[in-house]
Amino acid sequence: MNSSASPRHSASLDIEAFPSDMSLMLILLGVTVLAQDLFFALWMATVEAPVTGPCTGEFLNCPRDLGAMVSGTFNHLLMLLTPGIVFGLHTSRRRRRRSTPLAETPFHGAVDAVEGLVREARLSREPVVMVDRRLTSGAYVTGQRRRPLLMLGPELLVLREKGDHGRRIFEAVVRHELAHLRGRDLQTYNMVTVFRPSNLFAGAFIAFAVTLSMLNHYSTPGDLVVALVRVLLLTLLGELIVRAYLRIREHHADLHAGMTDREGLLAALGAENGRADGTGAARLRSWLRHHPMGIDRLDVARTPGRVLASSPGRVFLGATVAGVLLPMLQDLLLRVYGQKNFTVVLCGFVVGVGLTLFVGFTLWRHQWYAGGPAPARLGRLALTGLIVAGGIVAGSRLALYTRVAGFGLSGTPLAPSFLAALAGAAVLLCGWLTVVGAQWFRGDPQAQRIPRFLKLAVVPACLIGGWLLAGVWTWGMGLQSVLAACSTEGYVCPTTTPELAVANAVTGSFGTGPVAMTVALIVLAAPLAARFTAPLTGRPSRAARPPRRTP
Repeated sequence: MNSSASPRHSASLDIEAFPSDMSLMLILLGVTVLAQDLFFALWMATVEAPVTGPCTGEFLNCPRDLGAMVSGTFNHLLMLLTPGIVFGLHTSRRRRRRSTPLAETPFHGAVDAVEGLVREARLSREPVVMVDRRLTSGAYVTGQRRRPLLMLGPELLVLREKGDHGRRIFEAVVRHELAHLRGRDLQTYNMVTVFRPSNLFAGAFIAFAVTLSMLNHYSTPGDLVVALVRVLLLTLLGELIVRAYLRIREHHADLHAGMTDREGLLAALGAENGRADGTGAARLRSWLRHHPMGIDRLDVARTPGRVLASSPGRVFLGATVAGVLLPMLQDLLLRVYGQKNFTVVLCGFVVGVGLTLFVGFTLWRHQWYAGGPAPARLGRLALTGLIVAGGIVAGSRLALYTRVAGFGLSGTPLAPSFLAALAGAAVLLCGWLTVVGAQWFRGDPQAQRIPRFLKLAVVPACLIGGWLLAGVWTWGMGLQSVLAACSTEGYVCPTTTPELAVANAVTGSFGTGPVAMTVALIVLAAPLAARFTAPLTGRPSRAARPPRRTP
């Protein structure tokens, strides 16, 4: 592949230029599963811990033995994660027991061919090549980092002996699996193997515990159904992230395998015999698949920018996770610090920083690897902002452990004024991120100075996004309380415009410091953008520079 090609048509620059989508989705998966498990373990530990003082309110608000809560939280968290660990160990052992070393099978002619492909991949640890009789024409990698295993199906080995066409398909499949090892996918896949069963087991156990708790408190059937639906959707959120991660993992391995023999990869994906067709109901179910459909893999192999630029679906998953974390983290801070104003601001800022980074990398990657005319970019940033706002609202309504595990509906208010303000703030943030990325792209279209760009752009982006979501979240929580009070029978609302009254109170509590800081950062974006667009003036790319030390 030509190293001077634009990043919009190159697969090799992605790993060096930006944090990969696999890393982002793996972080999302870990946060989703661990946060759900942690908050459930904390709730169970709170219920079981002995009371150390008189109760002044609800039972869960009573003072508890701190040591019992810490040990109880750890025990319940371990209980939820253990099934995933056991399942992963059992699966790995079962795969090894049903496989045979390649040298001990009749396919002696394939030993040298596979060893040559392994040497070509330049792996730090060479895998042990095995034949799994249940694989037929498939292949996969498994094992541990110190002893990776490359599993091949017997039909795939037979295909190698059927002329040049079959040999190229065989080599493309093996290169695809070796690309997983080179990209350290095996280690992260072992983490997914633990997280996924733990997520499903935790969902089932949480549903059981919530049902017992609500029946014990004589909740209505409607409340029970709502709580169970929220448990189901939270579990489904983790499962969707797992499947999205696995699909991205396959696309990246395809791109690495295609760098050596692109035509062989296309043949292996079924470009010539129609195996890649995907229409009708199967196409609609593609977002639920562990592996991408053949037609999607072909499209990405031909146009790598389709996978290197994050899709709107992944943006929605990330925004939904942020929406779930907002009330859950707020509940945790309430347990520790009580009703303090700074807890709301801290919660919004922490989640806002993470969400801004996720959205920023998405928009910046799209700038380099997909691009498009100006109207399309404007539409993209507007759509991204609306998706972010929708994900925050949806996720905040799903969080279970809020208001000290009261299982009541919470989250952002559904007042039209608040929804409009949230959507406007998300679109403005996406617009600022897009402008910064576009200005840098004008002077660095080959992505030769991306690390320098990230050093200059990440800090102001985090500050702006963090303070923006902190202000919106603080306003939303205050507005939610006022609207709930004003809707209470017999309560006389002190104002006819609660949205404006709460907004003024929030602005006064924030002061002028964050506002002045945000304005200053936006103003500084202009000179920074001018510096971004400075031409390289013959400066060699990183790949073309001589090494600092010579042997």
